[in-house]
Amino acid sequence: MIIMLIFEAIIYTIAGIGFLSFLGFTYDSYKSVIIFLIICYIMLIPADYYTSILIGLFKAKSNISRFQQRAIDFILYTSFSCLVVGVVDFFIEGISISPANQILFVLLYYLLEIYSDVLLLSK
Repeated sequence: MIIMLIFEAIIYTIAGIGFLSFLGFTYDSYKSVIIFLIICYIMLIPADYYTSILIGLFKAKSNISRFQQRAIDFILYTSFSCLVVGVVDFFIEGISISPANQILFVLLYYLLEIYSDVLLLSK
């Protein structure tokens, strides 16, 4: 489990640097980018679990369709992730990402997460 999380963090860091440079992300050094992405990744793990718990509660309390489940997942994940990325951006020196680019970054991460889930579940 730990090895899988480390491997996932490495993939997200490499993909994150590519996403961020594409979005006009400015930074002082690669070290600050790697620290930014690692802190974001670590802080997004509880947000992802919290989103899963909330979706499970919605599913248990009412009969929601698969589309509604995905829509709620998207809304909650992007909300929590935008909050996390904004807080990390605020506290780390040498990093500058605009709010619009934060949202695009979170959307690209969400798509990467969905794609990796599809790849893992299809095998």
